[in-house]
Amino acid sequence: MPRFRHKTAGSRSLSLLTAGAFAVLAFHAAGSGASAQERAPDPEALQSIEKELGTAKERQVMLEAQAEELRAEVAKLRAQLIKAAARVQAREEDVTLSEDRLTGLVGAEAVLRAQLSARRKDLAETLAALQRLDRNPPPALAVKPDDALGAMRSAMVLGTLVPQLEAEAREIRARLDELRRVRQDILAERETLSDASGALAAEQQELERLLSAKLTAQAELDERLETEREEVARLSQEARTLSELIEKLEARAAHRLPEARPVRPSARLQAPASKPLSPAEAGPEAPADEDRQLASLPSGRPLISGQNRLFSKARGQIRLPAHGEITKIFGENDGAGGRNRGLSLKTRPDAQITAPFDGKIVFAGPFRRYGQLLILSVGEGYHLLFAGLERIDTQVGQQVLAGEPLGQMAGSEAKNAALKGNVKPTLYIEFRKDGEPIDPKPWFALSERKARG
Repeated sequence: MPRFRHKTAGSRSLSLLTAGAFAVLAFHAAGSGASAQERAPDPEALQSIEKELGTAKERQVMLEAQAEELRAEVAKLRAQLIKAAARVQAREEDVTLSEDRLTGLVGAEAVLRAQLSARRKDLAETLAALQRLDRNPPPALAVKPDDALGAMRSAMVLGTLVPQLEAEAREIRARLDELRRVRQDILAERETLSDASGALAAEQQELERLLSAKLTAQAELDERLETEREEVARLSQEARTLSELIEKLEARAAHRLPEARPVRPSARLQAPASKPLSPAEAGPEAPADEDRQLASLPSGRPLISGQNRLFSKARGQIRLPAHGEITKIFGENDGAGGRNRGLSLKTRPDAQITAPFDGKIVFAGPFRRYGQLLILSVGEGYHLLFAGLERIDTQVGQQVLAGEPLGQMAGSEAKNAALKGNVKPTLYIEFRKDGEPIDPKPWFALSERKARG
């Protein structure tokens, strides 16, 4: 948990009161010229000042205790948020898998119905043949010699037709049984999907409650961040390109004192929106200027303490910020004569986005045509960029832990588009080392379902 200074009205009053008390002491001790040697300090005044100082110290202890309680409360809420976000993402995957199974079952039902429909003509002819045999059965062999030949012919026809009819009847029964099972599976899967959707909604509500509680507690502890947010907002207005923005943020950070990374509350707490635009789509960036900017980009102060792992050592070990499918990868042709600088992750509507690694939020908000952009500094000159979120749940200057919620993807409109078969919400992910884009994929622990390329 980062150690924040708690600048409240009470603490400012305490500083003024303490300064005033020492000023009075200095005044009484100094006196005025020769009279300072003739007169001793007023005992009553000294006693009053000592009493004020004692009261001030008591208030200081009380304020420090309150600040410590707030820090503990925020740490507890962050631990709960990490767990809640993990549960939400697990429910999202359950819902997605259930939706996929339901789609497959509905497709299987359509295929079976089409097959049965195509066999209707054959079935009608088979039934007609059976009805004719029922109305005109073959004659008995012992009636007339002429009838014997007819009976033999009828027996030959029946010997060929009956096995065929029986085979067709068995196939039709099997198809009907399969169709019946598929329809039962559809009903069961719809119930499963309903339960999973309800559980997801409940987990999302709990996550919203925890986020609100954390913001309330953090607001009491985070007054010092306001100046930093204003400064970052000013930089974002001045920056013309994304590389220039990172350069300004790093230059600003290089002149600040180092701050400790957040300490995990407990080892057991480790976590097991607008369409994003690729750099080619996000607006013109002069390549020559950008190369010069990237070359002069400082490495930045490390955010990872010695007791915590380094981002450079975490290859293949971190999780994607959301459940989804990678649709575009680093280095692919972007369709505009350039190459992708990151990867695109197609998510479900309302998908929860979490921090893939411990770090500090250095930018959060709209930036040029990237839409809602989030930049996470993870030390060693590495920055993780996320674009396409509809909502951002963090603020500039905040330290976040791996698995902690960062924001959410687009919701109701995206759901309607997904139902119509249109493109799902897409999160754009870009990793940069000393300002230079690098391939993010080697850092993620990917399953075959999520990986591509």
